[in-house]
Amino acid sequence: MKNNSFCSAVVSAIAFVSGIYFVEKYTERKIDSLQNRVNVLSDHFQLLNHWLELKNEGKNIASYFEEMSYSHIAIYGMAELANRLVEELEDSQITVDYGVDRDVSCTISRIDEIFFPDDDLPETDVIVVTPYASFDDIREMLKARVNCPIISLEEVIWSV
Repeated sequence: MKNNSFCSAVVSAIAFVSGIYFVEKYTERKIDSLQNRVNVLSDHFQLLNHWLELKNEGKNIASYFEEMSYSHIAIYGMAELANRLVEELEDSQITVDYGVDRDVSCTISRIDEIFFPDDDLPETDVIVVTPYASFDDIREMLKARVNCPIISLEEVIWSV
């Protein structure tokens, strides 16, 4: 009888310690994920703040594309930053030819023609990647599909 009680106590202790270990690992992963999200949002804040500074100084990011001789652009990522870019370029000489996104059913996009990344993408002067935190991965994915430069929105904003 004593042996069964001892075994049960050992099994319970092991289960308890294992449970604590898994909760700790889950918590660490969750904290890392949240910290990553905070970092991305902080980067967005810095980018948008600089963009607003440029606008307050009477500057327009269309000048970047003009200086680089890019009159036709495509935009990768159809979320909020892409919409701000489209709005910024509306009254300029820069034409947004199309968008690219893994979810072509995006409801917030202000671009009529949107392609999947693995579609045959029409020619354009440059592709601007708006989810710049994932720029390296997106550039690698796209460079086999297009013969134009692929740049990040971050590069555009901080270059004006």
